[in-house]
Amino acid sequence: MAFFFFVALALVAAGHAAEVQQQPLTRSSVCKSRNGYYKVDASCDSYVECNDYMAVDQICPDGLHYNPEAKWPNYPCGYPMDVPCQGRGAAQPAQPTVECPHQYGYFASPVASPDNCGQYRMCVAGRAIEMVCPTGLAFNPSSGRCDWPDLVPSCKVEDFLGFSCPAAPLDARGNPMDIVLNYKYEGNCYYFFSCEQGRARLLSCDNGMAFDQVSGRCVDADLVDCGAGVMPAVL
Repeated sequence: MAFFFFVALALVAAGHAAEVQQQPLTRSSVCKSRNGYYKVDASCDSYVECNDYMAVDQICPDGLHYNPEAKWPNYPCGYPMDVPCQGRGAAQPAQPTVECPHQYGYFASPVASPDNCGQYRMCVAGRAIEMVCPTGLAFNPSSGRCDWPDLVPSCKVEDFLGFSCPAAPLDARGNPMDIVLNYKYEGNCYYFFSCEQGRARLLSCDNGMAFDQVSGRCVDADLVDCGAGVMPAVL
């Protein structure tokens, strides 16, 4: 997802440069330095850009927020999950399309379902691109990121992963032990399930390693019979 994050921001910056309506102002008191960005009070996505001491009102594209930590000339707008608005005022009204609730951002996909939680939608200039989280992760609408399935309330984890954690072993007092146990992933010995307190998470071994069911950990791949045609996992 990180790759698409930077690609999307690059597209935002390119489109924004052509679309934004710039209004030159005479705000000599705003530009404390020759070039830079300055926040606008009570606004989450507006800012002032100073270029050679000339102040210009700017606004981020719909769905993005102004980042007060941005250093000129880096693009100063970011996604809400990275640049929250708390205490900084409201954002501009949404500009939804048939496909997207905002012009830019990551959103739940209509293709997704409780047992298919990895689908999500990336919106660029109001156009939706269907995306899929890395293997074993689910899209979390509340954060706009791919997350562990057990942290996504709308996801049916067992159906999505096709696995449920066995009951934890009991201690001498008959209480479930608070330990991490790993289990084989059927069909690919480079993956494995890790269970802690009943939560199942799909992980993969490092390059050159494979999961050993006997020891319950990743070992040198040459020591594990993965079968013919089985490729290393890429999470």
